[in-house]
Amino acid sequence: MVDVTIENLTKEFGQLVAVDDFSLTIEDGEFITLVGPSGCGKTTTLRCVAGLESSTSGQIKFGDHDVTDYPVQQRGIALLFQDIALYPHMSVRENMAYPLKLEGASKEKRNDRVREAAEMLQITDQLDKYPNELSGGQQQRVALGRSIVRQPTMFLFDEPMSDLDAKLKHELRPLFAEVTEKVGCPTMYVTHDQEEAMTMSDRIAVMNDGELEQVGTPNEVYNEPETAFVGEFIGRPNMEFFDASVSRRNGSLDIDIGDATYEIGANQALDQYDGGNVRIGIRPQDITVVEDPDDGLTADHVFDETLGDQTHSQFETPLGRITVVTPPQFRGNESQYGLQLEPDYMKTFDPDSGLRVD
Repeated sequence: MVDVTIENLTKEFGQLVAVDDFSLTIEDGEFITLVGPSGCGKTTTLRCVAGLESSTSGQIKFGDHDVTDYPVQQRGIALLFQDIALYPHMSVRENMAYPLKLEGASKEKRNDRVREAAEMLQITDQLDKYPNELSGGQQQRVALGRSIVRQPTMFLFDEPMSDLDAKLKHELRPLFAEVTEKVGCPTMYVTHDQEEAMTMSDRIAVMNDGELEQVGTPNEVYNEPETAFVGEFIGRPNMEFFDASVSRRNGSLDIDIGDATYEIGANQALDQYDGGNVRIGIRPQDITVVEDPDDGLTADHVFDETLGDQTHSQFETPLGRITVVTPPQFRGNESQYGLQLEPDYMKTFDPDSGLRVD
């Protein structure tokens, strides 16, 4: 097994820069998810690593070997796409063994590898069935097994669960994470679903407009976003943002959001914004609803979305509509409340670049 290193990868389609100077190292056995909105370049990045697309510039290395110009069949990778494309005329056993058959492996070797993969995926009782006899989740397990039998150098998954319903996704997410950990090779997983990214990954690489915005553990990208984009994209409901001004009063920095003032104290990072503007981001979980509309930001309740263990409540305020995570029993009944923002959980961003300030 090896580390996979991507250095300064750029992919252009005519005048369109799909991937812009992308660099990332995936360690041996590590599960990294590329996440971002549609068109951000995550699938193009995966296809370059796979050898399905040639890069415009940059380098891709598997261990010490530069594979930038290798064709896909020489990279030793396992690919799994949204369309799992099982052969309908072949049994599960034959589908899983087919890549080994193409490589000229003996029948005994094929059977041993298929049996091992089937045990890992808990589908030994399905081996003699055909794809049309399987559920969507079982078909996905077969497709994953077909990748495992090759004992790949690297796993590459491009939104393999996007066609499945929420229940099946919930069942298969831990299976993907467990199986790839047992196999032990580096894994790159592409999805637009940030919930998949948060629950499955060792690290998450957040992409936007062809560029890498941030790489970190799920906790890091959620709790310490380096850009406003990451703060907004990662987490449901989205981080709330407010235009704010910075001023110095009695030697201490204050942040004004609407009519509310929050004392920051000494803060070297914010000194350059004294007398200027910033953007404040805060998670909806860190906003408190109080009965007194004069205590905090005045807010008119609009409606509640009840989710069992919590409620997502929406309010109209002088600063726009705001979503707050409230207790499961909360019902606003279109009354007026006050919203208190917790200063310790505020994140400050540059209003122009979107970069994290503090």
